[in-house]
Order: sequence, then C-alpha cells, then structure tokens
Amino acid sequence: MLRRALPLFLLTVTLAAQAETRLTVRFANPAWNGVTIPAGQQCPKNGGAGATPALNVFDLPPGTAALLLEFSEKGTGLDNGGMGRIGYTIGKGVNSAQVPSAPGNSMALPPGFFLVSAHRGDDKPGAYLPPCSGGKGARYVLTVRALDAANSNGKVLGEGRLELGKY
Repeated sequence: MLRRALPLFLLTVTLAAQAETRLTVRFANPAWNGVTIPAGQQCPKNGGAGATPALNVFDLPPGTAALLLEFSEKGTGLDNGGMGRIGYTIGKGVNSAQVPSAPGNSMALPPGFFLVSAHRGDDKPGAYLPPCSGGKGARYVLTVRALDAANSNGKVLGEGRLELGKY
C-alpha cells in the first residue's frame, strides 16, 4: 500500500536505477516531435508507409556492441515490444550512435539491423509495425537498451526511452 502512495518521481527514479546507465535518445528527423506521429508514418492499412524514426543515441556505456529497439503501443496487446523488437549493431568503444530508419511491415532490414522478434499486430507481417490505431489517440513509445553483445542475448548496460507520439 505504501508503494501506491509514492510520488511518481520516486517511482521513476527507482525504475531508472535498474539499468546501469541512462541513455539519451533523440529523433534525428525533426518531423518526429514526440507529440503526434508524423503524416505518412502510419501503417499501410491506414494509408501510410511508416518506418522507424532515425535516432541519435548518446551516453552509451563502455562495452556497448548493439542497441535493442523495442516499439510499443501503450495499454494494448502491443505493449512490451508488440510493435516489433529489432537490434542495431554498433562499433565497440563509441559513446554515441546514429541509428538509421528501418522500413515498416518488412522482414528485409537494412545493414546493421537484426530481427529480435517480429511485430504482433494484425497488419502485414514484418519486423516493425508502424502506428496503426486508425487515429484513435493511441500512445506509442520506444525503449532503447544498450547491450554488451551484437545479439539480443547480451547483458543490458543501459536504457533510454522516447515518446514517439500519439496517433
């Protein structure tokens, strides 16, 4: 019962402490603002040709070999990576990375990316499902984890989160 009474900022600090390092994650494309999903970045079912946003990731801990990108639609069956989980390999010894965009509704990923688990949505199969709520105000988020191996079995060294926006 005491846990429910804790202020939200204390809960946030507790969750952040679970990862060794807090990553800073930013959009590389100004069309993404974290408030509203940009026009055209929806799923094909809703008239879009969405792709993952290009990202800049800072504050990578030493030993980072890959980033795990987990896309979610909050409060639905597509939470916890249900919109797709993909990895991106990076060179060891860097403290920041530029992650390019990857196409939605496709299993063909650009060089450097690897599939962790395909999306669980009802649109065309693929590694990443672009926002597909049909404009119902669903909230989309991205969790980025720094891993010590260039595969999804690596130890989590740090974590960051980014609000993609509502659609």
